[in-house]
Amino acid sequence: MMPSRLTPVRPRKLGDLVIQQIQEKISLGIFAPGTKIPTEPTLMAQLGVGRSTVREAIRVLVSAGLLEVRQGDGTYVLDRTSGHEPLEYRLRRAKAEEIREVRRIIEVETARLAALNRTPGDIEAMRECLDNKRAAMAAGDSHGYVTADIAFHSAVAAASGNGLLADLYRSFCMVFQDFLDSLIADRGVNQYQDRIHNGLLEAIAAKDPEKAVAFAMEALDRTTNDAKALEGA
Repeated sequence: MMPSRLTPVRPRKLGDLVIQQIQEKISLGIFAPGTKIPTEPTLMAQLGVGRSTVREAIRVLVSAGLLEVRQGDGTYVLDRTSGHEPLEYRLRRAKAEEIREVRRIIEVETARLAALNRTPGDIEAMRECLDNKRAAMAAGDSHGYVTADIAFHSAVAAASGNGLLADLYRSFCMVFQDFLDSLIADRGVNQYQDRIHNGLLEAIAAKDPEKAVAFAMEALDRTTNDAKALEGA
């Protein structure tokens, strides 16, 4: 089991957390469309961050079509129906249950299609990812473990033969990375992961879509249970 330690927060990560909090307030309607969000000094005080972090978060959310800066007046929430919010930002303000439900739809279908369409090169890529996971676990490298885990699932998505599905999964991965880092740091690596992922790989290699789906669903169920336990901690 990996050491139960947290990963240091880097400046970019801090900015992501600020963006996430503002997005959540917008999603919940606390910052409603057409209203002005708190001033820069207020955000700095409430979030406990510097001016540059707040300004960068606002810049990103303006680019995402969520906010509008009106010079001399303030920053306003835009009507989301008229914006063009990137999927990554929409995912970051989604509820945990929404993420779980959509992830189940994507990963189950991805596993089924991968079993039908995989190539020998896809299988080799997946095996390499699992080797990297085991090496990271042996070295106590939780971040490396998560990176290899995401790479494995991305390789499964690529094996589906559906480029759009693979791109959607990569967008999900951008959101999963920080969450999985925290989950592993808090609860350690569950040994069932190795068995399930090996089973999923072998089912895909054998072109057995039913078995691949069964392993994908088991992995999702166990991850969901771990996530809910962490949320309730």
